[in-house]
Amino acid sequence: MQLNKELIRSAFVKMMIVNMFVMMASSLCCFIDNVIVSRLLGTDALAAMGYFSPVATAVGFYNMIVLGVQVLCGNYIGAGKKDQIHSLFISVFFFLGILSAVFAIVCIGFRDSLAALLGAKGAVHGMLSDYILGYMPGVPAQALCAMLMALVAFNNDMRRSYLSAGAMALGNAAGDLLMAGMGTLGIGLATTFSSLLALIILLPGFCKKDKTLHFTRARLEWKPVRQAAARGIPSLMFTLGLLVKNTLFNYTLSGYAGADGVAVVNVLGSVCAILGIVSGGFGSAYLSLSGLYYGEKDRGSFVGLFRIALRIGETCFIIIVAAIMLCSPFLSSLFFQSGTAAWEMGKQMFLLGFLFYPVNIFLSCLLNSSNAQGKMMLVNILSVGETSLIGMTVALTVPRFGTNAAWLANTWVDILCVAVMLCYAWSMKKKIDLSPSTVLNLSDSFGAAPDEYREYTVKSMEDVTGVSASVIDFCKERGIGQRTSFFAGVCVEEMATNTLQHGARHGNPPQVDVRIVAQNELTIRIRDNCPEFDPRKRIELFHPETPEKNIGIRLTAGLARQIDYYNSAGINTLIMKI
Repeated sequence: MQLNKELIRSAFVKMMIVNMFVMMASSLCCFIDNVIVSRLLGTDALAAMGYFSPVATAVGFYNMIVLGVQVLCGNYIGAGKKDQIHSLFISVFFFLGILSAVFAIVCIGFRDSLAALLGAKGAVHGMLSDYILGYMPGVPAQALCAMLMALVAFNNDMRRSYLSAGAMALGNAAGDLLMAGMGTLGIGLATTFSSLLALIILLPGFCKKDKTLHFTRARLEWKPVRQAAARGIPSLMFTLGLLVKNTLFNYTLSGYAGADGVAVVNVLGSVCAILGIVSGGFGSAYLSLSGLYYGEKDRGSFVGLFRIALRIGETCFIIIVAAIMLCSPFLSSLFFQSGTAAWEMGKQMFLLGFLFYPVNIFLSCLLNSSNAQGKMMLVNILSVGETSLIGMTVALTVPRFGTNAAWLANTWVDILCVAVMLCYAWSMKKKIDLSPSTVLNLSDSFGAAPDEYREYTVKSMEDVTGVSASVIDFCKERGIGQRTSFFAGVCVEEMATNTLQHGARHGNPPQVDVRIVAQNELTIRIRDNCPEFDPRKRIELFHPETPEKNIGIRLTAGLARQIDYYNSAGINTLIMKI
């Protein structure tokens, strides 16, 4: 349905933008630290922070759990599993805070030994030890911020995410300037304080009981944490593969092209880090929504998201890559003196080094779709194999074909990985075609069969009666009793009418997507882009002086066996089971 596609596209774009903003704020904090330290504290202090990079990578262990929480929360919200949602959210929040705090305490307690182990000597050793002392107390806040920022879209609270990310970047810059007089200790403390500030801004958004994800009494369990970590293993695998890739890249280019080769590789990495804000925002949004629609068992939305995201991602990166290629001489001149060997190598790098992004977007959709479905074996293998194989390809091809082989390695390996995933899907489906259901390796039993559901678009009050009658007819065709069929029509009519009136009151175009599924039970889903409105809040409202108020919603609640509501990225979704 066209309306459903518009709603999916709207949710995806909103999630993508907020995730990009958060990633940009995090990258900006690192950039600001480096600039201020180099200008105010000198080269030794900058070197101390450079020695800290392996610890910073290790600190990122929480990203593995955050990635898994995103997927599982989407699955549980879509499936209406309230107990699992609360247990997962509370348990992971608690255990993630404890684990990160223990890690921080150990690093602080052994900071001098850790600085020596990292290779820092002399004055740099003392600076690194001071930086660890200032930085590590903020690690729990960083971990919890990452988790809440990844989940805030499920509560339709993106403004809070923007505010917290902006506060983190601005707070870090202000803290650096104010505490630079304390040396690297002050720079580390600035990061700690900015992380705490961001967390303080985020927390109130999860304290409201009307939100999908909120703090409540729930049983603390280790199992949900373990499940989240298992779903997030691809993040760990990717990091391990990245270490192999970067090592082989530097080693090979150093041996073949000397310092110039290493310099160009560093520029490649820097630009990829910037573009990673776009691709990372894309992947995170896709992961959240694909998990959500898979939890709803909505085959149409799951496949529709794949098509929409692929179209948006490919368009963005084809434009970006084309612009980089056209500007390759100018971009190379930003880093290297024109006419030198390094400049020529840099120009070729900008011409060839980013061709992999359109292929990588397709690969990202395939991997995240498999993750949402819980098909983790191939995802984990390719997460570490892709990046490791890029490094190996560089090591094997550069000595024979020159540095251009290094810039094309990403593209060839990503094409190979896509081919592997397609061949795997074709072998599982026992057919070869490029239909989304086959490419995504969706089970034939996933979702409702074509004769088990109907979808409708309601744009005005005149449409409501017709849709309600169609719902009743569909239920009767499926052999559902007359009483239940009538109840289904009443539920659709009441909720669609209420949604249109509520949306119209706020000046939004009243558009409603209705989906009814008749399998083992009758499920009605109403999705719209009107202002946030949870009908469950009105169910218990009753006043003897105005008994007719909210009577329609109360009647519908009495007819439905279960009512679930959530607002994700500005899209209302109401699910009723009769």
